[in-house]
Amino acid sequence: MSPVAPESVAPTRTDPVAAAASEVIGGPLGRYAAPARHTARSLWQPATAVLLGLTSLTVAFGLLQKAHCFSKGWNTPDQFWHACYSDLPLVYQANSLGHTMPYLPGAQHLDQPLITGVGMWLVGLLVPDGSAMVQQQWYFALSAVLITVIAMVLVAVTVASVPTTPWRAAHIALSPVLVLAGLVSVDLLGVLLASVALWAWGRGRVTLAGVMFGVAISARTYPLVLLVAIGLLAVRCGKLPAWRRLTATALATWFAVSLPWLVMNAGGLLSVYRDWWQAGASYGSAWVVPSLLGQSLGGGVVTWLPVVGWLVALAVGALFALSLDRRPTVAEISLVMLVIVLVTGKAVPVQAGLWLLPLIALVGMQWRDHLIWAGFEATYFVAVWLYIAGLSKPERGLPVRWYSALLLLRLAAMLFLVVQVWRVAGSRPPAGDDEPPTEGNAVDEAELVGENAPVEEAEPWEEIDPLAGPMTGAPDAVLVRFG
Repeated sequence: MSPVAPESVAPTRTDPVAAAASEVIGGPLGRYAAPARHTARSLWQPATAVLLGLTSLTVAFGLLQKAHCFSKGWNTPDQFWHACYSDLPLVYQANSLGHTMPYLPGAQHLDQPLITGVGMWLVGLLVPDGSAMVQQQWYFALSAVLITVIAMVLVAVTVASVPTTPWRAAHIALSPVLVLAGLVSVDLLGVLLASVALWAWGRGRVTLAGVMFGVAISARTYPLVLLVAIGLLAVRCGKLPAWRRLTATALATWFAVSLPWLVMNAGGLLSVYRDWWQAGASYGSAWVVPSLLGQSLGGGVVTWLPVVGWLVALAVGALFALSLDRRPTVAEISLVMLVIVLVTGKAVPVQAGLWLLPLIALVGMQWRDHLIWAGFEATYFVAVWLYIAGLSKPERGLPVRWYSALLLLRLAAMLFLVVQVWRVAGSRPPAGDDEPPTEGNAVDEAELVGENAPVEEAEPWEEIDPLAGPMTGAPDAVLVRFG
């Protein structure tokens, strides 16, 4: 009997958490039931419809979590005591987004990259006249509608990226991180653009992928990490010409999008990057802990530590991409590198977890590992607001040592994701072996469906990275061995 292809096995047969959660709707897939077969061209599937509905419910829970501020206003420190803070209404009010377009000469400075800032301004144009609080409520509500649509499209794009395993997108649709952080900012716009770029690359549409990467970089900076991750895999596969074309298209797109604003008001466009360079360590960063404990790092040191972090991410990513017997996937390398960049950054805001969600879905992480990480994200989410609120009322707030400890535990949980991804990728047998790899901490199928359960016949297993694109099937050209 041929081994079962991973994509032909239902999640409730391979993931203990999914199996336990499925009890509320009838339990795991029966031992005599055959899961639906999916093909690479199945862009719309029943799973997509279910996941889109679940996504809207998840964002709705996020709206309920922000309900106190929506009804009472985003007032300090009340918004922190109730953990309902959101950048959206405050940025709208502070930057008059319903009027002057950001980045134009004389416009008020907006601390957001171009595409994100323009998107926020366009939403602001829809806000009707009224009191300051009413306008804030309108802006937040309209932004919530936009973010819900973005989240649903993100889930659909993720399903399209891994059409043979569509339920992986549940890592986005049902994540506690989406509930807590989804409505804090519009970071999901940049996340969606980056995910579309990965999808296009996976389909071999190099030019489209480059264009989308260029637009994504104009919305958030982190897609640069994904671009480098693809480059490392291209080195191993000997497909550097395709990657150079991808990168050139991305940079040309970024320049084309930015050029009008560079001509009109270069200072306004580049201020967000200049401010980052000049800023010190902020909330969520490991580098803020010494200052919290009375041992502040110098401003120059704090600026260069994230740069060193990027170099470390490049070195670790290269080791990961070039040394394993079985070639890692684009999503795995991207997740490893992005986590390192995050934990060494000047600031790690609560919404940074949203950047990781599509990659967690694309690597097919086990739900146990996802929920462990999400638990620390949720703990930090509450901790940071209690700490900030405590700056005005120390006797009620979270002590600085507790905040520092929970901050470091959150970063450690992110590194835990790296360990799990590396462990799973390293446990795969070399190409050509007959046995399929063990994914995450999956239990044996027989444990979930019974010792005597029949196993579906399948074609001999062959690992395919759905995001490999032009690198699919290419033999290794560069492989690093350590004696």
